[in-house]
Amino acid sequence: MDGLAYVELVRAADLPAFIARASAGSGGQLAANGTFQVIPAGSRPFYCLASGAVSRNASGSAQMDGIDYCDSNATKALFLFARDSGNGVYVPYVTQKVAYLLIDTPVYRGAVMPTTLATRREAFLGAIGMTVYPGLVLDRALQGHRGTAVTFSYHAGSSTAVFSSGTALKGAVSTMINLHNGWTVTTFALVAGGAVFSNASALALLITGITLSLLLAILFFVLTTSRARALRLVGERTGELRHQALHDSLTGLPNRALIMDRIEQLLVRNRRHGTLGAALFIDLDDFKDVNDTLGHAAGDRLLVSVAARLEGALRDADTIGRMGGDEFVVLIDGASLQVAPELVAERLLDVMRRPFDLDGATLPLIVNVSVGIAIGDRTSPGDLLRDADVALYEAKASGKNRYEVFHPEMQTEVSRRTELEFALRSALEGDQFRLVYQPIYNLDDLTVVGVEALLRWEHPTQGLLQPDEFIPILEQTGQIREVGHWVLTTACTQMAQWHNQGNAMDISVNVSGRQLDSDDIINHVRDALNVSGLAATSLIIEVTETALMRNTTATAVRLAAIKELGAKIAVDDFGTGYSSLAYLRQFPVDCLKIDRMFTNAITTSPESKALIGTLVQLGKDLGLRTLAEGVETTDEMDLLRDQHVDEAQGFLLARPLDAETFEAQLLAPIRPIVLGGPTPDVTPRK
Repeated sequence: MDGLAYVELVRAADLPAFIARASAGSGGQLAANGTFQVIPAGSRPFYCLASGAVSRNASGSAQMDGIDYCDSNATKALFLFARDSGNGVYVPYVTQKVAYLLIDTPVYRGAVMPTTLATRREAFLGAIGMTVYPGLVLDRALQGHRGTAVTFSYHAGSSTAVFSSGTALKGAVSTMINLHNGWTVTTFALVAGGAVFSNASALALLITGITLSLLLAILFFVLTTSRARALRLVGERTGELRHQALHDSLTGLPNRALIMDRIEQLLVRNRRHGTLGAALFIDLDDFKDVNDTLGHAAGDRLLVSVAARLEGALRDADTIGRMGGDEFVVLIDGASLQVAPELVAERLLDVMRRPFDLDGATLPLIVNVSVGIAIGDRTSPGDLLRDADVALYEAKASGKNRYEVFHPEMQTEVSRRTELEFALRSALEGDQFRLVYQPIYNLDDLTVVGVEALLRWEHPTQGLLQPDEFIPILEQTGQIREVGHWVLTTACTQMAQWHNQGNAMDISVNVSGRQLDSDDIINHVRDALNVSGLAATSLIIEVTETALMRNTTATAVRLAAIKELGAKIAVDDFGTGYSSLAYLRQFPVDCLKIDRMFTNAITTSPESKALIGTLVQLGKDLGLRTLAEGVETTDEMDLLRDQHVDEAQGFLLARPLDAETFEAQLLAPIRPIVLGGPTPDVTPRK
């Protein structure tokens, strides 16, 4: 044995105490001021420092003090492996051309070996490190036996340790003894056939060598078995890491990397056997609203429930994975495709239409499914996934809770969307945006009490485009903030002009969820009021119910700041999201705009009629005005009056008008509307 040391694992927080203890009693590496010095200096999460050491070298102990053995990646890996495995470990190393064997044995707090990885890490104190010099023992054993050499070799997996002594002369014959524990002994001598068996001295040498090897075998028995256990542990951990690299950590489903590999295999089988295959995307609509409303932990639990339900609806031969976020993918192999992919999509929609039970609450989900077919020139995973993605976009654009199968014609729509995105970059600078104004009426006397500003795009070649054709693109590209600022300023300026003409009305402006995600919205409202000179009390900021729920805390703060400027707040499309009137108490809301689907159903659905009555009553209890959107018939308007709704807008009353037509038709002075009177049909309805 060449040296022995006790090396402690010292965490960064405990380093000052260790230094103080070492400085008080250390005879080792001290700085000029007499303080224990860590070598190399620097801040690290933990250090491996010797608190006691002895060595054959008289100065060895002093040299060991202060050295951070974990500064070396190899030594640190050995040290931490000993900690985690609970077994002694070893590593051969060479210094100054001399081969040594370093043995580390872990030391834990308490009298019982911890049984789990977590408890071993918690109880770990350090390791007893022993340096062995096998070559010295061999040199002494071979003294007086010139021309003879002995080599001890250890081979296990990728680990090799070789210790040799003596000189083998030319013509020497080797004899190998396998000790069957990873170690072999090889002797070299000139006597043919007998090697070191040729005389008594040689035999004694062999016995001495074997005795030495047996002693070493005993010494390394634990090490070799520990090595085997270590290799098993590494294999297990490697398997775990491989699984983690290829599976989603939340749901345990295959992740994007594994899905891409599975698609590649699917395409190969399809080409080989001439079969079909399909990839289905499952997208949870407005999942972000669930996260923002109920919290990310609840959202995670919902994703796990969705994964389990989807798995239960599929065959073992099918693959389901999570691509990330709220998007799942299902792969149907041609070999097991016994029904059309459309029927699989319908089955998935059916199982997802059932509400989910989340923390005792019943939560319905809106789901869209798309299908990409692995046929034709679809030769890569990217091609197939792009097809499914295009079909998913079409499913979302066509409605909710539906599926779409990819057709090549859909690519035309994608190309058009790309063209619109490119054209939108210059639309604002090119003065291509327009505002139209839809009147809002008091239901008691049918006088105009306000207008809602609505955005249109005068495309250079495609004509007037509706909001649903370009606003989603503005939101996705982030341009909505700049365009929204323009809308606010233009609408406030127009209303200020009408005020100066003696027409006292409010102006309502829609603000998207993306605008509410930034504090810029507060500055944009302030700037629009300052530039236009409009009284803040005449501005109403409209926010959809789903946008209101995106990030409730931050949204409430920003809306409160807008309210402090003097503006009013209205909730648009109320009744279509996850909120409740009681929940709205935390927001500075002034008006509820009842969604058109309830308005249009009031004459045929007793439930819608009762719901509107309830909303109106609760709104009055909270001091909120109510406004019905989408009024199209006199029967609807009469029933809304019976329910005491305050205000209304819709095609029955007036369509959206440009500013000039609005002035000519409805202003100077403001007068009651004559039902059935002409209003120019200049734009489709909101």
